[in-house]
Amino acid sequence: MTQIYECFQITVADQIAHLQLSRPEKANSLNLSFWREFPQAIQQLNKTGQIRALIISGQGKVFCGGLDLDMFSNQIEFHAANAIDREGTMQSLGLMQETLTCLEKVRFPVIAAVHGSCVGAGFDLIAACDFCFVSNQAKFRIEETNIGMMADIGVLQRLPHQIPFNVARYLALTGDTLTAEDAYRLGLAVKVLETPEALLEHAFAVAKNIASKPPIAIQGIKRSLIYSRDHSVTQALDHTVMLQSAILNGQDILKMVQSRMSGQTAQFDDLKPIHFAEA
Repeated sequence: MTQIYECFQITVADQIAHLQLSRPEKANSLNLSFWREFPQAIQQLNKTGQIRALIISGQGKVFCGGLDLDMFSNQIEFHAANAIDREGTMQSLGLMQETLTCLEKVRFPVIAAVHGSCVGAGFDLIAACDFCFVSNQAKFRIEETNIGMMADIGVLQRLPHQIPFNVARYLALTGDTLTAEDAYRLGLAVKVLETPEALLEHAFAVAKNIASKPPIAIQGIKRSLIYSRDHSVTQALDHTVMLQSAILNGQDILKMVQSRMSGQTAQFDDLKPIHFAEA
């Protein structure tokens, strides 16, 4: 099953979703339609309860070239002249931040598979993913610094939790480029693959591995990790007590043990679909 949007397309097979940025002729830049369609598409995947993992990649030679330049010239938010306009800018930026934050809130892991340049808003995008694989041609850059503005959609807040703080600060202040090798060395990338084909093959293999495990446990792990990032150890431990008490499933544990002993893949129930507030 494939769904086509203006800036991306989503294919779902075997409970794994693959979102491809699909404007290679525009360096997969993110225009206004992306910010409108992306959160709706991601939430739709989340609501089904059937998706076990999501892979995000880009078509062509560039993963993402950042914001479409037309947004800078056409959107009033970039040319605020008074307090009313600036309040509108505040609302628009908040919605753009929420567009990427939705990747942290969904019930399945999100894997970035980056080939080629990943700059500006593209860097914000992958910083909101659970982890990242790269090809040896991948490059990362906080491009906003180089065009005279501060990055404002999440990379400044998330990147210091993924690589050493002083390196994140250096990249943000200089707009310098981070190579695939350095991204791996610093911990931003989990693995470097030789080719785009090998990159996607590996991403799907890892997604399949995750999909073979109980989804209730996987969503608990993701939720706990993100909570721990934003809270103290004591608060995170208390949160874990409440979360584990709610989701621990002895039957899933037995299935996993039996699966390891027999060598056969265990089958687990999907999460419940979300129908709240639907007409």
